[in-house]
This record gives sequence, structure tokens and C-alpha cells, in this order.
Amino acid sequence: MGRRTGFRRTAVSVCVIVMVLFIALRASKIQKPFLSTLASTRPKATVIGGTGFVGSNVVLQLLKKGYDVRATCRDVNKSQWLKQLSERETNVSSNNVELVPLTLTAESPPDKLMDTLLEGTEAVFFCAGFEHQDPSTIDFMVKNAVAVCKAAKRQKCECVVLTSSGGSTNPIGHKNEVPKNEILHWSDPENQKSKGRFSPAAKTLMELNSLSEYGRNSKNEVVDNKKAEGSPRLCIMNPNLILGPQLHPGPISGNSLPWIVSILKGEKMNSEIPNDSMSIIDVRDLAALHVACASDKTASGRYFGVNKSFPWEEILSGFEKAYPSYKKPKRFEGRSAVPTQFDFSRRDSLGLKLRSLDQTLADLVEFLSEKGSI
Repeated sequence: MGRRTGFRRTAVSVCVIVMVLFIALRASKIQKPFLSTLASTRPKATVIGGTGFVGSNVVLQLLKKGYDVRATCRDVNKSQWLKQLSERETNVSSNNVELVPLTLTAESPPDKLMDTLLEGTEAVFFCAGFEHQDPSTIDFMVKNAVAVCKAAKRQKCECVVLTSSGGSTNPIGHKNEVPKNEILHWSDPENQKSKGRFSPAAKTLMELNSLSEYGRNSKNEVVDNKKAEGSPRLCIMNPNLILGPQLHPGPISGNSLPWIVSILKGEKMNSEIPNDSMSIIDVRDLAALHVACASDKTASGRYFGVNKSFPWEEILSGFEKAYPSYKKPKRFEGRSAVPTQFDFSRRDSLGLKLRSLDQTLADLVEFLSEKGSI
């Protein structure tokens, strides 16, 4: 009799515990994807700006490489497309993507918020942008990037990858004939600010402050052992013009794609081909470089996120080939200027093969045609 009573008491206790846990889970509004992520043995990564042009491509690359992803967005309900796209494009369950609402401002985000975002993740990707030519862009980029670096160190993340810009790699007086080196060549942020170029100044200062947070100088050398101790690896991607299909299902947005549409419609760059060059990369290749930085345990410091610098004559001829309705303007007179030269030894050390310009332009034209933009 005593044994039966004891068994009943034990059974009742177990039922009570299960009910309490169930109610607690319902009350805490923990989403199914988060629970799935907790139970997964896959490595975890956080992408800040996960629904943006670059960030959404980074999410897909991470899933393909075997990561579970926590992606930030402004509105979870309006960002479900990323989970659906991830499942369709990667054959990975949508439960392997956790969407978290986050709105960044020009003020530093709270430590507790950043710690929650980065908890349990091996790598964090800061892909947020603020492209207005306004002084506030400096505070936005610097304060948020540094907050990410600090939280990554507190949470013992292995790697931080920042999406920056090639605009931070232009020393005053540099000549195109001299190959640019991402370790040696830096823009002068004070000069950039004096000319009203606040967006590239923000990227330059974001990089310098993030390196300093981990005890490193502009050459990625340790100069403060106390700060450097226990810090994650810091990798910085430096792209220029980023082209390729936009994953976000809404209207084309950002700076690059609407600008290209205006060129293809003959609204801009319509009188003469510029005797200049533009450094280009496919957004899918840029995302792959981001993930390669996190995967390669030896990767550290800046990397050019650039295929190469193409003369505008070649770029517009490529568009004419991919989109016969477009007719490039007349050629400039005289000899062609030398395109910007790069030392790609660091980029190439990541071991990726990049798409050709023709492939990138063809895919972009196909995308813009399907969207009805051209």
C-alpha cells in the first residue's frame, strides 16, 4: 500500500513539473525556431542586418555551410520571407533560422540586448548599414560595431566579421597604378568628413575603433595585450559596388541597384562613357567571403571584397550584351585611364573562386527584368 501511494505521489509530482514547464514556456513566448536552434548540434551564427542586401545572402551562405542562424530584422512578421527562402534555397528547415527584432540607432545598444543576441554563437556578422551622407552615420556605424565587438568578447564568440567599404582604403594622393593593400592603405577620416563624405568616413572610423577595441592598430598588430587577450578574431570586408539579385521580395532598394536601373533606362551616364573604372563584386561572392573569414581560423584583419576594378567601357559593354534594349553612350576621347589596381593576395588566401563580370551582369539583368524594374 505504501509503495502504491509513493508511486502515485511521484507520478503527480512529475505531472505538476511538466505542466509548470509547459506554462512557463508559453508565458515566455519562446518561438519554436529558437527551441529547435537550442537543440541543434550545428554551429551557431548571428547576422545583424540579416534581411539586408548583403546580410540575407550571408544567412544563406551560413546555412549552406552547416550553421544555424540568428538573424536580426526590424519586423519579424514582415521578415518571414527569409525563413521561407532559406528552406527553399538550402534544403534546410526554416527552424534553423531564428528571426529577432532589432532596430539600431545612433546610440549604443544596451549590453544586455547584445549579449542575448550573441549568446551561444560562434561567429557574428555585422552587416547593418546607414548610407546617408550625414554626420549621424558616423555614430551609427562606430557605436553599433564597437558594441558588437564588446558583446562578442563577453560571450566568447570565436570570430567577428564586419561589412565595411572600399571607401576606407583610399589614401590621399594614391595613384591607380600602385596596387592597393588593405593592411597598409587607409583613408583619412578627417579629410573625408571635411568633404562631406560621411558614409566612407563612418566606415573608416568603424574599422579603426573596432580594431582598437581588440587591442590592435591599423595594421592589425597587437599593441595592447590586455585588450587583445581573450578577444575574438576580427575580420573586415572592404567591398565597393555590390551587384547581384536582391533576395528581399519587395521593391529594389539601397544604393547600387536603383542606380544601375537608372543607367539601363538611359536616365544616368547617358552622354559619354566615363573614362574611369569601378570596383565590383557579386553579392553572393561577397557573402561567401564573409563566411570564409569565419570558417578559416587563421583569417584576421581586412580583406578586399572586390572581384577587380573594371573600366566603365567594359561594364557598359557587358550590360549591352546582357540587355540588348540598352545602348551604351559614345566612348570618351583619348586613351583609357588605368583602372584601380589591387593586391588580392589576402582575399585569394580565403580560397574562393569569384563569378565573372559577365555572369554577374547577366544574372542582375535577369533579376531586374523579372522584377519589372527594366
